[in-house]
Amino acid sequence: MEYKENTEIISGEELYRRFLEGDKGAFDELVELYENELSYFIHGIVHDYHEAKHLMIETFAQLVISGGKFAGKSSLKTYIFTIGKNLAFRYRKMRASEQHLSYEDAIEVLVDDEDTPEHYMEREENKHYLHEAIKDLKEEYREVLELLYFEDMSYLEAARVMDKSEKQISNLAYRAKAALKKRLENVGFTYV
Repeated sequence: MEYKENTEIISGEELYRRFLEGDKGAFDELVELYENELSYFIHGIVHDYHEAKHLMIETFAQLVISGGKFAGKSSLKTYIFTIGKNLAFRYRKMRASEQHLSYEDAIEVLVDDEDTPEHYMEREENKHYLHEAIKDLKEEYREVLELLYFEDMSYLEAARVMDKSEKQISNLAYRAKAALKKRLENVGFTYV
């Protein structure tokens, strides 16, 4: 992930390096770079908007506390998302009650450029089908789809976040997409 500063593109790794060297403003830029995606990712695990924001902040606090433990073996984004994932699962484990994912407001996958009432209704219906199909998938399937397609991570990055091999992620993604397609077809969604 990169951050644009005065037409110069700066990577998350560069911002983190500058922060470690004492540039406190670089940390603010780093948070700005990842906060929305990270909050959305955590929300997919904890199913609570306010708690996701809290855990996002806690993730960045852990990054500061770790004081340079990031060794560059993965991208900084992968490292941050792994911290966030671990915090989210720890929170969810403590909470004990399970809820379903809510993608209604976040998924814009099936957006059409047409603004007619008919297209709007069709788009909303498609988003509803997609939401229902995704929320009924196994948790592992939801997580891999989230990382690969909504967070735009590579298979290697997703493997690191999920603590799996690239081959396992590839197989998991294939099964998740097949399960999603089957669920969409079961509710009457047709592919054009």
